[in-house]
Amino acid sequence: MKKVLIFALITGLVFLWTAAGYAFVRYEDKHPQKVRRLTITGFHNYAPFGYVEHPDEKIWGRFFTVFQPMIDTFRQENNLKIKNKITKDDYEQQVIDVRQGEIDIALGVYHHTEAFRGLEILYPAAFINPITAFVLPNRVNDIKNLDDLKKLKGVRWEKEIYTDFAESQLKEFDIVSAKTPFEMFELLFTKKVDYILASQYFGLIEASKLGLRNQISVAKQTLWQLPMFIGVSKFSKERKMIAQKLTRYLEKPENRELLKQNIIKIVEDAEIKAQGIVPPTFGLDKSE
Repeated sequence: MKKVLIFALITGLVFLWTAAGYAFVRYEDKHPQKVRRLTITGFHNYAPFGYVEHPDEKIWGRFFTVFQPMIDTFRQENNLKIKNKITKDDYEQQVIDVRQGEIDIALGVYHHTEAFRGLEILYPAAFINPITAFVLPNRVNDIKNLDDLKKLKGVRWEKEIYTDFAESQLKEFDIVSAKTPFEMFELLFTKKVDYILASQYFGLIEASKLGLRNQISVAKQTLWQLPMFIGVSKFSKERKMIAQKLTRYLEKPENRELLKQNIIKIVEDAEIKAQGIVPPTFGLDKSE
């Protein structure tokens, strides 16, 4: 009798395992068989994470993002039609559309940050966004730690989003906001501020666009390393599929390395493209 019970138990476990495996395979195989439409949003003016190039200000151009290798793989492997829904509104407003289910995916969000509350955040992080200080070359040794910055006056771009933790730390700083990246550099080069606070990648690209790449230095101290994630609408019809597929993509170290190398390439391309640009003088003393 005991042997019969053991045999029945083993048979039941095998059946459950097989059924579970079959259900999983059905889920995996079902999605590529139909065309699904998804909408994605991201930054429109925050290179390399998301930006729109438009040589004529009256023309809204093509959307570029450092996430493109991931998006291309995601689309091809899952028979998707993906539409970029990028507007000239602040990214925070577009995230509201994701939260409400009007957009499926947000490219570039932070954990524990009110602006992205209500989104499903996928782990692991796609990459790290280092926030640092940019200074004139003769002042690069003035900043060795956060306390050094607190003694100086800084400027940041008003539209750059940080984590809530970083924002709370900035309350101890003497820092003003600029309406445009151009204004940030103008304040620095006219010596109305001592440093620019910005993402290292974003700052290097903006400096290159103005022809100032060789006239600024990056402080030796990184202030914050902000992990950047993918956000998914909890109301998306394809939420489970998106979460599973993109999580699997990000779990592979080689894919995260690919995204990191894409950042480096975008920064280098901006520097090459900017060669020959005559920088604005901003009233700068040439001896500096």
